[in-house]
Amino acid sequence: MTDKTGDLMNKLTSTDSLEELDKYLEELRDKYPKTLKEYLDTVFSSKGMSKVDVIAGSGIDRTYFYQIMDGSKNPGKDKIVAIALACKMTITECQRALEIAGEGILYPKNRRDSLIIYAVSNKMEVRDLNVELEKYGLPQLA
Repeated sequence: MTDKTGDLMNKLTSTDSLEELDKYLEELRDKYPKTLKEYLDTVFSSKGMSKVDVIAGSGIDRTYFYQIMDGSKNPGKDKIVAIALACKMTITECQRALEIAGEGILYPKNRRDSLIIYAVSNKMEVRDLNVELEKYGLPQLA
């Protein structure tokens, strides 16, 4: 079971010594994925998805996908969303992947992000999301 962010924040802000901080940071290191690759591997495994399945569903070039997975390429928001859609991530999983990658999370006050949130929440295909984005005159996933 994962800790809630609020609980972690309370624990961290109540830490009053460097020794406690060191213990907290050690727990984080052992408990949470540090890289996008680690996170995606965990998600793919939990969903029974192979990398080949994700490549096919995301529309991402095979070589580029494997460069993402070996850490030599840092994907942008659109590529992460395409991967999220391909492996049917929940919105929470998608937002977490975006956070780990250092990309901005999806923002419901943004029209394009709202369509993406809808697509992820409703397990849409990448091509179907792109049709909807085009319909509203918004940039398709790159």
